[in-house]
Amino acid sequence: MQGEVRRISLPSGFSTVVFQDDFSTQPAGSQPSASKWTIDTGTGYAGGPSNWGTNEVETYTNSRDNLVITSSGTLLIMPLNSGGRWTSARIETKAASDVGCRAGGKLRIEASLKFGSASAASQMGIWPSFWALGAGFRGNYKQWPAVGEIDIAESINGAATAWQTLHCGSAPNGPCNEYNGIGNTAAFSRGQFHTVAVEIDRTNGGDWRGETLTWFIDGRQTASIAGARIDNEQAWTAVTRSSKFLILNVAVGGDFPNNAANDGLVRTPTAQTAGGAGAALEVRYVAVFST
Repeated sequence: MQGEVRRISLPSGFSTVVFQDDFSTQPAGSQPSASKWTIDTGTGYAGGPSNWGTNEVETYTNSRDNLVITSSGTLLIMPLNSGGRWTSARIETKAASDVGCRAGGKLRIEASLKFGSASAASQMGIWPSFWALGAGFRGNYKQWPAVGEIDIAESINGAATAWQTLHCGSAPNGPCNEYNGIGNTAAFSRGQFHTVAVEIDRTNGGDWRGETLTWFIDGRQTASIAGARIDNEQAWTAVTRSSKFLILNVAVGGDFPNNAANDGLVRTPTAQTAGGAGAALEVRYVAVFST
């Protein structure tokens, strides 16, 4: 219920809450706490690549039409189409809330979220995401993918699928097979809340090759990558040792949904793509835990 604090339990093996935002205590019709989140606007960072570097077609706004706390105490990010002009929203955690995994410890980044349940045909090009990006990217937008990016859960084109991906090293190609990255897909029903998470594990005694990234959906392990698989110390340690900020957004169009749409033969969004509640990303909470 809106106005009541939700209980966010410490996962087994973790002892500390590093970051937490439970949107339920904020008034309906308001927006995320300005002390924790920055609302990104426009079509890219000032001085950064256009269209957020992925050829997205939306403009991000700070309008409550695109970004709002609901009467259920959840965060809603909703893409909208007005006369062929797409708008949506993107928020990222403030520098003061950057998170990192200490030597010998574990870090878990987690959220409870729901992807829109409209038909796939009406969601061509809709691209909701929850992800973490190396803090070194701020102000120096040519450092991707070297800063490291962990896609905790994202989906495209209305698919009942979540993509969970690591981006690192150099592009094109490089140790993380850029621009695609290395990752996994998992079944992910739409219109229902799921708990998604990634854990950085540095408890193996200090050898970077044995450190791991492990993804989860509703407590079930869905993917895992060890440093030995990347086989590049610089690329791997940028992922596991650097501080990161968290991002929630719904993009429209762009390279990822375009490439997946009929093997790249369909350009998204299409004439049938509809925004609104059926294409929205809804979030109950975001939390980061440490050992």
